[in-house]
Parts: sequence; C-alpha cells; structure tokens
Amino acid sequence: MMFSILDSKLIIIGDGIFWNPEKVLTLPHDGYLINDSLFFCNEKNFSSMVQAIPFSTYDGFAIKNILANVLKIPSAVVLQSSNFTKIIQRRCRDLKISFCFTNVSNRPQFIAQFCREHRCTLREIAIFDNQLTPSDFLEEQPKFLFSKDKFKNITQHPIRTFINTFADKNVDVLSYYNETRMKRDDFFISPMEKQIGVLICDIDGTCTDGFKIYGEDNSEWKRFSPTDIQSLKNWNSSGRLSFLITGESGPIPQKFAAQCHMPKEQLFLNASNKKVQILCDICQKHTLHPSEIAYIGDDMNDLGIIEYLLRTNGIAACPANAMPLIKNIPNILQLKTIGGYGAVAEFIEIINRLPKMQR
Repeated sequence: MMFSILDSKLIIIGDGIFWNPEKVLTLPHDGYLINDSLFFCNEKNFSSMVQAIPFSTYDGFAIKNILANVLKIPSAVVLQSSNFTKIIQRRCRDLKISFCFTNVSNRPQFIAQFCREHRCTLREIAIFDNQLTPSDFLEEQPKFLFSKDKFKNITQHPIRTFINTFADKNVDVLSYYNETRMKRDDFFISPMEKQIGVLICDIDGTCTDGFKIYGEDNSEWKRFSPTDIQSLKNWNSSGRLSFLITGESGPIPQKFAAQCHMPKEQLFLNASNKKVQILCDICQKHTLHPSEIAYIGDDMNDLGIIEYLLRTNGIAACPANAMPLIKNIPNILQLKTIGGYGAVAEFIEIINRLPKMQR
C-alpha cells in the first residue's frame, strides 16, 4: 500500500514555505488602501507604521484543522532564519503547531536528530521546505520532501495544495466537514420557482486573498477588495439580506461586516464545521427556503454547506482559486475572479442578471 502524507507521524515545515521573506509588508494604518486592496486591523486605533508578515490562511487551515484537529498529526516549524521570531512563534501557537525552532543552521542534521528523539525515521515524516533537497540528508533520505522542484507551479498555499490532495479522499476529514450527511430532509423546488434574495459569504479566501497578516506589534491584518465591499453595500441597500460565516473570530470580520452595512447579528464567527447548522438556523429565523439562498465559498469547510444548498436547489459559487474539491462539486458556479479581488462582486452581478422569475 502506498504511503500517504496523512500516514505521517510528523510534519516538518521549513524555510520559504511557512513564510516568505520577500513578501514582508509595511502597513501604515487601519483601513489603508494599497494597490486596490483594503487592509483591516484587529486594533481599535492603529496609526503607526509596522512591518508585517502575510501567512497563508489556507495552509493554516490545513495545519490546524485537518492535521491537528481531525487527524491528530503534530507539526514542527524548523527555520534557518531568525528574523521575526516572535511573530513566527505566535503564528505557531495559533495553529497548534507543537514545536517551533528558528536560527537552525544545519536543518537536515537537526531534523534527523529531532526524528530520533521522537522515535520516528525520516521515512515516516513529511517535510515542506523550499531550500532542502534529498541529497542534503546524509543518514537516510526522507520519503516525502516537498521542495522547490515540486513547488515550481505552486506560488502560494503549498501545504494546503498537498494536504488537501490527500484529505479530500480521507473518510475522517470528509465526515468532519461534509455536514450534509447529517441532513436527511431532502426537498426540491424547480428552478422556475427559485427567487434568490439572500446571499451568504465565506470570508477567508473568498472576501480576502487567503492570507492573515501578523504585525511586529501583535497587530493582525487581513486584505479585502473594495469592489466586494461596495457590491455588498449595494446588495444590502436594495433590501436583500446578506450574511457572513467564518471559522475565524475577532474584530477584523466585524470591521468588514460594518463596512458592508451589515448588522452584527448577520455575522457568524467560529463556524468551523457548523456552517450547515447556521444555514438552517438562518432559514428558520427568517422563514426562508434554501432555494432562496446563494452561497460563495472556497475551501474544505465550505463543502457541507455548498452541497446542502445545491441539493435543495439553492445557488453556490466558488472563486477561481478555490480548492479542486470545491470546484468539482456538480452544478457549482466557478467564477473567473480569485478570492479577495472581486469574486463576491462577480457573483452578485451574476445573481442580478438572473431572470426575474428565478430571483
């Protein structure tokens, strides 16, 4: 039987993967517009310049939710760099990464010794590192070393790409995120009777570009599209309902909702794998049928709500850079725009063009 990355006893994440030194940002203040992107910060009153590191929320989701929460596979970060150590350590804590080492000069030797101390071999771990090659390991070569030759066509979110390739075939992972298996009340309304009047959006990777940005002063940031914000404002001002559902928490989603003129009660935080239940609660509270709802999402934790909506004759879409598992859902609408750069606005434009009898 072929050894899978999900059978690994340990995941090692190294230089060029966990963070990219070439993408360090200098951000001036909350709500600042840079290159058609709007940055929101978790701080209430932020005005000073700060250096910040973008981390992939997709990779973070794969590490924290798939590896740590569902599969119980520990992770370790081993970096040669000693820059931004406090930020790196904070990100590791947030993702439940068990071990964090920086300023490691000889990483192959360190990793081999680390494996011995944890009673596993290099053949039993997976390594993500953009600088190492198999020949760097003298004692034995790791079976799974995802280095720059494997990442040449993947410029962003490499951990998500590889872990989800295996995870979308794993029963434990699919059962955790595909909530439709808990719902047996199938019903159908013909497309001619469909009236889309409610929009529900995932946030990370859909309304944002898929990165969470950590500042040196403990600030956190996310990047949004002003085009999406304006489209959601217009949607809400037309008298139609919109909701945001995210696995994240904190003030940044709240600031985004406020910018979109969305009441607090229409923002749902810490959703994780509870999106179908939240959808059902929305339908019950507002006397809605799923066929009146449009949803846009992009990642594993959107699987259940998208399948449930499409099964009950709602509409669902995904950004152009959504994970393959989501893109391959039958009848999902694949947008031309990537997340964080107007995908929500594109979806709203499509909904607005639907024949009146279908809205």
